[in-house]
Amino acid sequence: MILPGSLVWWELKRLARRGDAARARVLLLYAMLLAVVGFAVVWSARTSPDDPLRLLLRGGDPLPIAQATDFAATLALVLLEAQLLLVAAVTPAYAAAALSEEKDRHTLPLLLTTGLTDAEIVWGKAVSRVLFVLAAVAAGIPVLMVTMLFGVVDVQFLAAGYSLIAGTAILSGAIGVSAACHTPDTRSALVRAYAQWAVLVGCGLIPPFVLCSPFAMLVYAEAKAVPELWRVACGFGYPLGQVAVAVAFLLEAGRALRRAGPTAGPPTPSEFPEPPRGRPAPVVFTSGTYDPPALPAIDDADPVLWKERHAGRSAPFPVLDRPARLLGAGVAVLVVALFVGGGWLLVKRAAHALHPAEAERFLYQGANPPDAAGGMLIAAGVLASALYLLPLVIGATGCVAGERFQGTLDALLSTPLSRREVLRSKLRAHAERGLVFAGGAAASLGAGFGADGGVQLGLIAVSAFGGGVGLILGLGAWLTVRCATPVRAFRLALPALILVVGTPVFAWNLPERDGLPTPGETLALVAAITAVVGGLLWWRAGVDFERRG
Repeated sequence: MILPGSLVWWELKRLARRGDAARARVLLLYAMLLAVVGFAVVWSARTSPDDPLRLLLRGGDPLPIAQATDFAATLALVLLEAQLLLVAAVTPAYAAAALSEEKDRHTLPLLLTTGLTDAEIVWGKAVSRVLFVLAAVAAGIPVLMVTMLFGVVDVQFLAAGYSLIAGTAILSGAIGVSAACHTPDTRSALVRAYAQWAVLVGCGLIPPFVLCSPFAMLVYAEAKAVPELWRVACGFGYPLGQVAVAVAFLLEAGRALRRAGPTAGPPTPSEFPEPPRGRPAPVVFTSGTYDPPALPAIDDADPVLWKERHAGRSAPFPVLDRPARLLGAGVAVLVVALFVGGGWLLVKRAAHALHPAEAERFLYQGANPPDAAGGMLIAAGVLASALYLLPLVIGATGCVAGERFQGTLDALLSTPLSRREVLRSKLRAHAERGLVFAGGAAASLGAGFGADGGVQLGLIAVSAFGGGVGLILGLGAWLTVRCATPVRAFRLALPALILVVGTPVFAWNLPERDGLPTPGETLALVAAITAVVGGLLWWRAGVDFERRG
């Protein structure tokens, strides 16, 4: 028996008692409501005065059947994309917490003493979390059915949409449970889970490869110009592939549950060292054996900033430190290669534009750029922003919550600095690390969008990235003050990280059709919202820190 019903139902009851079911449904309905409002506003601004929004508000002549059908199909696509995005973003965290919280509370050894095998525990945890997410998704079906009141919606497309949502939930849940089996705590599990999620679900968040993601498959399943066989393959064949990958993840996770941590058991007798024989050699320490690094003098004006810069940097994930460094080095090499390649193509484009015979072709700006310079530069910017923002999220969410969790916050607050200055100094130290990647991300995104959309679009892209950094800092400051542990603060900040990193990819791949915003409008809206929300959260973090400590 691989799917033990007792463990599945126990997990579902436990989640319901904690109130997670109600919160998940409300979050889904809020996401769909925002999607409907945003779609209605954009559609109303782009269509004729007799569009469906004004027709509902003040009445008017009935719409043509073709326009009503297009409105209903586009609205259904937007609602399904909102549900798919929410499922893909929250399922890895829910699934990883199913096992990692057992390790954090030291209750996993008790679970392993039951009659359940390792595979049954892994499958039970994964199935319960996936069923929990899909049950929350079911709350959005009545809202989606409202689209049929505006026009004819293809039932096959709706079935394909929910098939993709179910496949993505299964794959994301398997990724989260597998990450929890391979890591010792929740923070490490979340980092591993979302790193694998970015590759297998988000397809690397790189513009060329994101076209293979489930978000793109949902667009293909709705497109009328796509052949019927291809639509069926995208809507129903792609989720079957996701389920196959999820099964492989869970089978491997069942074998890795006892591989690390306190449940690994005692070592075999052959692994114990031999007892010492004879007189041991004396251990002599000389001054030349170890020379501590020379540190600058302590800054009396801001000792917290000095401490964070020179003495407070430690690996937040010791187990993942070396793999993370190797992965970061590989991604950094890829960023440099994409930036150099895209820059070279951009220089060649400028050189060709000076030639009279080729000026018209190489000066064209639109949906069909003359080369891949823009895509390569945007891919480099997205990867560079991830290299900068992921450590920033880890540091920002743990700067105060980590001190509180370790019991050192009172000693930190005994400095002559005010609490706002302490919080600002700690965030400043974390923001200063990796500024090379931040500058590279801003330059790459600005050049990439500017190459194919003009200078104005490039400046808007840079503003959107700056607003995203402000949102991460403000949200990290507020969460680290409000949350009792850095794990909870980090988990709550992950959706904002995905939003900021994924916005350029979404804007770049946004299809050009009536009712949808342009890349410039999307980036400008994101820049304005993130800047305002980040500033408000930073102000609120200072107020809460002075009140609570």
